[in-house]
Amino acid sequence: MQELVYNFILSDWKISKMAPAEQKGLKSSFKGLWNYNGLRDYPVQLCFDWLADKRKDDNVGTLWRVHDKLYDLRDFIEKHPGGSDFIRLTQGTDVTEGFEASHIVNFDKVEKILAKYYVKDAETPRSSPYTFAEDGFYKTLKKRAEPVLKKVGTGPTLTAKLYQDSLAAIFVASAVAGAYYQSWFAVIFAGIMLDLCMTCAHNFFHIRHHWRQYYFDLSLMSSLEWKIAHILSHHNYPNTLLDFEVTAAEPFFKFLPNDHKSWFQRYAVYAYQHVVFPFAFLPFFLKRVFNTLTLKRPMRLESYLPIVQFLVFAAVAPSLQWAAVTWMTIHATCSYVFLLVGFATGHHHPHCFHDGDEVREKPDFGLCQLDATKDRAENINENLFFNMVSFGDHPAHHLFPTVCHSKLHHVRPIMKETMKEFGMEYEQINQLDMYTGLYQQYARNKPNPPPTTAVVEQKRKDVSPTRQSRGMD
Repeated sequence: MQELVYNFILSDWKISKMAPAEQKGLKSSFKGLWNYNGLRDYPVQLCFDWLADKRKDDNVGTLWRVHDKLYDLRDFIEKHPGGSDFIRLTQGTDVTEGFEASHIVNFDKVEKILAKYYVKDAETPRSSPYTFAEDGFYKTLKKRAEPVLKKVGTGPTLTAKLYQDSLAAIFVASAVAGAYYQSWFAVIFAGIMLDLCMTCAHNFFHIRHHWRQYYFDLSLMSSLEWKIAHILSHHNYPNTLLDFEVTAAEPFFKFLPNDHKSWFQRYAVYAYQHVVFPFAFLPFFLKRVFNTLTLKRPMRLESYLPIVQFLVFAAVAPSLQWAAVTWMTIHATCSYVFLLVGFATGHHHPHCFHDGDEVREKPDFGLCQLDATKDRAENINENLFFNMVSFGDHPAHHLFPTVCHSKLHHVRPIMKETMKEFGMEYEQINQLDMYTGLYQQYARNKPNPPPTTAVVEQKRKDVSPTRQSRGMD
């Protein structure tokens, strides 16, 4: 068994050292337009490695690329209403997907501001194959959603803020109680509360810079790093070779369909995932600490929150040993629940697109987001609390990532109507099927056929502009 595990991990890692990606059976669905992401060659990757690779691939120097134009946004970094992090982090990259998805309301005004920083036209085509045609799905959806979002706003409601603050307070109280009273129940409960608090905080670092995003840092993960891994990578390129949340899970979890999956990776994962999940966050925290100690990268202030937790537990617990047990159990529980829910939320099901599958003829950004995302059939979206703590309203969230979950129900009907017009089925899958589908996806090594909207697109050309504007067939 030990030799099997050794071969499972190291043989896969050795193969990954053989560029290009095709040698791992990882031929991209997009006809080679994705460049080979070199960070796949290294274990315990950090998202900064992904960002460094993307800068090399996009090759725009110190500028920012939006569509086919280059801009110098250095003077705009501190002026950006969404916070300085996104502009600063993305220097030297193509930010087209993020720019389009982040700006729904007053998009014309945003484009005018961007134009002030224009430098020159790009000399090479974009690496990304996603399109943003004015009469395409995503641009049409944005135009229809804008007046509604102007009216109701995009920021969090008071209820959403209260949910987040209450979860943080319950976590702190139960964690301290567990350390003081040596209560396993309180400690495990605190771990579950930390998971809910962390998932809820994910909502706040998508929207305009908000201090509640730092609740995410109560876990062993970093809100800054997740802005890169989750927002800049996963949201812009879901289930592709540029999705850090897919590539960083390897070699333990191989979601993409290819012939190089071992038997262990296809089937033994059903069992060993429950061993890996509790400890998945710890290596990233330890690498963050190591990089700080070796002066490779300074640790941000919020990243010290887990260390502060341990010091608090050490102060109130009967012994240092129990303080350590409390700390480790809380974070192991949080990591386990977060990944158990997150992996089976809406992306890793055989009905979802994964790089390696055949792609639609016209890869509209919005349609490709929906190809890689499915919603749950339970009425979880109608309850804001469950929506916020379990990645609810997932298709709408991917199309409108900077809209708070408390406002997504306003655009959901518009999304469904526009999807119908463009030939997209709003597929909902119950949670049990999501879990069984996750295991089917682990095992899947053959590509799915391409989705198509060709017939519906022809129908749209035959209807009047008035009927099109109303979203009617």
